Amino acid sequence: MGNLMNTVNETDRIKIKIIFLSNGIASLLLWLTFQLLRQANLGSSSECFALAQVFVVLLVAPYLAASRTDTDNRTPIAAQMLLLNPIPSANPLLKRLIISQIPLLCWVLLSTTFSFFTTEISIGKVLAMLIVLTLYSFSAGAVGMWGARVFKDVIFGTEFACFIWAVLIGSAFILKPLARYIDNIPPMIHPVLHLNPMIAVCNIFDGLDIFRNPLFYALTPLTDYIYSYPPWYVSCFWQLVLGGVCFLWTWGLYRSPTFAATN
Repeated sequence: MGNLMNTVNETDRIKIKIIFLSNGIASLLLWLTFQLLRQANLGSSSECFALAQVFVVLLVAPYLAASRTDTDNRTPIAAQMLLLNPIPSANPLLKRLIISQIPLLCWVLLSTTFSFFTTEISIGKVLAMLIVLTLYSFSAGAVGMWGARVFKDVIFGTEFACFIWAVLIGSAFILKPLARYIDNIPPMIHPVLHLNPMIAVCNIFDGLDIFRNPLFYALTPLTDYIYSYPPWYVSCFWQLVLGGVCFLWTWGLYRSPTFAATN
């Protein structure tokens, strides 16, 4: 009984350390990103803070989820158990995803509360940002789990997830060289705006138009056309679609005896 209690206490201490370490790293990334955005004059303090929060969530969430998934492949015994008894339903996998994001969700709550008391953000925008960041955390985490499961490596899986966000965020700028070969750009504007995770912040902060900022104005053809940002919940919807597809794909890989045998 004493050994069991010691094991439980040690597990609790490890979880607390993980939460503090994750919050510390996320806060450092937030501060660095916020300073860069302010130097670039991309918006007010509250707008740059919100953009930095989204960046941190998209960067940290995949790693946390991928690390949780990687525990299945660390020992031959765990791999053999997975082969003999693959996950029959999505509930255990969903539980792992939720647990993996707890440290980041704690940071989201603390950082958003901090922004409310230190910037000119309203309570309505605070609530909207909490919803956006929470949904982004789970969707990005699902992509990270998929990457770790497919590539069998936490770092590479996380890097691939970050590559996806880089493509979605940078798609508006990729259109610049493509405009030389595409005659009809307007039909591509809606997909570019809807799939860009940063656009949710632009909609929440009505006065924020990052593409018409002097830094980016000449780097994208979007500014040559009339466009409007989609509602923030539309951006969340498409991110959840991406996360849902990756989650179901990961679950399918867990259920596949052939795939499990290769681990």
